[in-house]
Amino acid sequence: MPGTATEPTGGVIRRIVVAYDHSPQARRALERATALARNHGTQLITVMVVAHLPHHAATMGEVEEEIVAEERASRSWLAAARAIADECGVQVTVEILAGPAARELVRAAEKVHADLIVLGRRGHRGPWAPHLRSTARQVSRRASCPVLIVR
Repeated sequence: MPGTATEPTGGVIRRIVVAYDHSPQARRALERATALARNHGTQLITVMVVAHLPHHAATMGEVEEEIVAEERASRSWLAAARAIADECGVQVTVEILAGPAARELVRAAEKVHADLIVLGRRGHRGPWAPHLRSTARQVSRRASCPVLIVR
């Protein structure tokens, strides 16, 4: 049926953007996106969004240290994501973006003209997360392509 997560309008999935943050839900989303990419011969773009919001930094040096630590963790998480895709024989492009997660995921999808965005219902949460609306909900409202939210 056109317009569903497995068959976007036009019936062809050419590019899938998957959000990844190494949480259990993100891993399931990556596994689902990888399976879809393999089955459709699709390009897979794995995106990790880092907020760059230090948890408790008092000086600019501490802020920079927090950013470096977050980027280091992001790189190792994306290496794990690449390994999952490699196991399935799917080529993956990885990106690390900075900013609000929903906005950056939608922008990444628009930039590559994605046919589908896949993300977990929940991901890693920082101390500021209870004050923010669900990333999955925001992405599903803002995206111009179908969004598959994985539990």
